[in-house]
Amino acid sequence: MTHIDDRPRLSLALQGGGAHGAYGWGVLDRLLDEDLPIVAVSGASAGALNGAALVSGLVEGGRPGAKAALERLWRGVSRRSPLRAFDFDMYWAGPLFEPVLRRSIELSKLFGRYVAPLSPDLRDMRALRGVVADNIDLTTLAAPQAVPLHIAATRVSTGAARLFKGGEITLDSLMASACLPELFGPVEIEGECYWDGGFSANPALEPLIFDGHGQSDLLIVQITPFLTKETPDTLVEVMTRMSDIGFNACLLRDLKALTEVQAIARQAPPITDKFTALADTNLHLMEAPHALAERGPSGKSDTRWSQLEALRDLGRATADAWLRDNAGSFGRASTLTALPEAVAA
Repeated sequence: MTHIDDRPRLSLALQGGGAHGAYGWGVLDRLLDEDLPIVAVSGASAGALNGAALVSGLVEGGRPGAKAALERLWRGVSRRSPLRAFDFDMYWAGPLFEPVLRRSIELSKLFGRYVAPLSPDLRDMRALRGVVADNIDLTTLAAPQAVPLHIAATRVSTGAARLFKGGEITLDSLMASACLPELFGPVEIEGECYWDGGFSANPALEPLIFDGHGQSDLLIVQITPFLTKETPDTLVEVMTRMSDIGFNACLLRDLKALTEVQAIARQAPPITDKFTALADTNLHLMEAPHALAERGPSGKSDTRWSQLEALRDLGRATADAWLRDNAGSFGRASTLTALPEAVAA
């Protein structure tokens, strides 16, 4: 029997992606079924919200508590969804109404930036603030037994990332991490304005490797697929693809740097503690399935419970398949040794 101290120790990097964060919920829900100690978490945007719910739930009730906290968060999102009234379960209504609703969501993405300044509640992120305040006990994130959590936001003035951790993670910093500028006003913290963390660190990987958390493995949970099978045609499709490329750019940059430097670090004698930490950390990427891209331009804005449930189930299924193929590498070897072929070519 394996001694408990010999178990792989997992750091989690959680990408953001609006309502597709419910896919990340499903991935985490499946990972929590495994006997894998989680030693650190990093997240941006929806990944930051998932990370806060995960860490808070672990403090309150271990793995069952974390599962409950994640479900509570996403049920809260659905309850405050402006689309809640359109979550039809009548067999005849769905096929007729769904195309109309999706088209309406797409149009709202086009014109939302013009309407948002006229809606103070929307600009202030009032609904999302309420969801987080009602469903995540942020005081637990600074508890001595809490898993270290790092969340990213982007400084408007410089474009650089700021990472919040421990007691720095407040309702404002979580809102900053999830602040899409086309809809929400910038979040001011200590005199500095912030936008969505996905612009600069989606998610931040460095603190998970270099901050001394004692991880054996780093698993990146991707939400926005690198690859799309179709060239966007309509304006809203082009806007969506541009956003996806932008939010994946920093992840691609970090993966390229980490995999290339790690290959050197594993062959060279120890130079610095950080060099050694990178050499000793096994890197893994759970790529987002193409099914997420197939949800179209409306997918990241559709917060109806039926859609969030479907995303959760997709996340669980994806994680289950990934674990069957890769869990044996935890504590032994990286499964990510170079950029995925789809984007390296």
